[in-house]
Amino acid sequence: MLRLILTAVICVAAVVLVVTGRAEGAPQQKPPPLETSGAAPSATVEPALPAVSHSDPEAPYGVRLPVITPKMRAYITTRRILYLVGTLYYYLLLWLILRTGLSARLRRNAEQAGKQRLLQLVFYYVGYKLILFAASFPLDFYSGYAIEHSYGLSSQSFAGWMGDNAKSLIVDLGTTIPVLYLLYWLIGYSPRKWPLILWGASIPIIAAAIFAQPLIIDPIFNKFTPLAPGSLHDRIHALAAQSGIPNAPILVSDVSKQTNTTNAYVNGIGSSARIVLWDTLLAGKNKMTDDQIVAIVGHEMGHYVLKHIYWGFLETVGGLLFVFPLLKWAYEGVVRKKGAVWQLTGPDDFAAIPALMMVFTIISFIGSPVYNGMSRRVEHQADEYGLTVTRNPKAMAEAFVALSEQNLSDPDPPKLITFWLGSHPPLKERIEYALSHCPEYGCGEK
Repeated sequence: MLRLILTAVICVAAVVLVVTGRAEGAPQQKPPPLETSGAAPSATVEPALPAVSHSDPEAPYGVRLPVITPKMRAYITTRRILYLVGTLYYYLLLWLILRTGLSARLRRNAEQAGKQRLLQLVFYYVGYKLILFAASFPLDFYSGYAIEHSYGLSSQSFAGWMGDNAKSLIVDLGTTIPVLYLLYWLIGYSPRKWPLILWGASIPIIAAAIFAQPLIIDPIFNKFTPLAPGSLHDRIHALAAQSGIPNAPILVSDVSKQTNTTNAYVNGIGSSARIVLWDTLLAGKNKMTDDQIVAIVGHEMGHYVLKHIYWGFLETVGGLLFVFPLLKWAYEGVVRKKGAVWQLTGPDDFAAIPALMMVFTIISFIGSPVYNGMSRRVEHQADEYGLTVTRNPKAMAEAFVALSEQNLSDPDPPKLITFWLGSHPPLKERIEYALSHCPEYGCGEK
């Protein structure tokens, strides 16, 4: 069964890659200017792009679509190949850890380290994660450090990058071990009903995680400060008051120490909820205009006002009610079929954690179109709200153009990519949607 599922995953990923390659090999409506088509990407030579807004008569309301340069196309293709290779490599590592008996050996060593089951899990999981970290390091370095630097999307030092990875590993150990301990205790305590019990226990766990993320986890990696006083501060807080959220925290994160890309987001619930702007939006070579920043904040306020974090929590909890029984069926089926070969004693054996991770990852991949579709829906709702409250569709469209070009994001990916992997509507669609409101709110002459 596992082999069949893995084969299906490989086939779907291969189709995605083929479709992607064909789409990116097709000629663009306009030839990419100011770059030679055969040039290799370089970190030292940045192509000159036309201004976000100009007088091109073919551009509606003076706003053009993003320019898809050879550099952008190469980066997009590289990223998608790395996604495919990384996914398959992760599955292969999990299979090898099981097939070679390494997982069973780790469990035996953990049992010798102490009699308490929690202590055994700590020893096992630390060893398991260190093996994955070491085996994945070359690909992680290329994907997370080398590529970002070669395309000018990051200037973070290697020491800083390694420090963030070490922090991520520590956070993973501190948050995952308690959940795994609860899961495996439930499997042993109630072999038939553990999915339902786990589902009930997951509700406060997920709520606590959402609440704690901005207060405990995020500050480990970045510093968050209130938006500095000034005209932009006054405009944003006036917009917040207009939206009925005058006390909404507007914070700035110092992500420029890690990336040159731009973004903003909303997270947290209750007293931990906040709107966060990356400092790259406010300063540096990718600095946006105040109008564009206000348009982005209007979108994020849409998430805040429309309670999308709460709705996402409810959708997650509802989804897990179906996922956990499916996980039980697939996981226990794999352990039953391969347990002897992998030296597993049963579903409650810590040595079966790689099998659990493999099955859960496959279920998550297969379910991607569902939760990504729901994510695209709420992102569109936030765009609608942002346009309503800012009444500046031209600035929003220009901001989307800037995001695409600054972050080297595909503005118009193949439909299969959007359907399976797209958490946001394509930027081309969002630009066109924003400009469709120009007759209503005004954008100047078309």
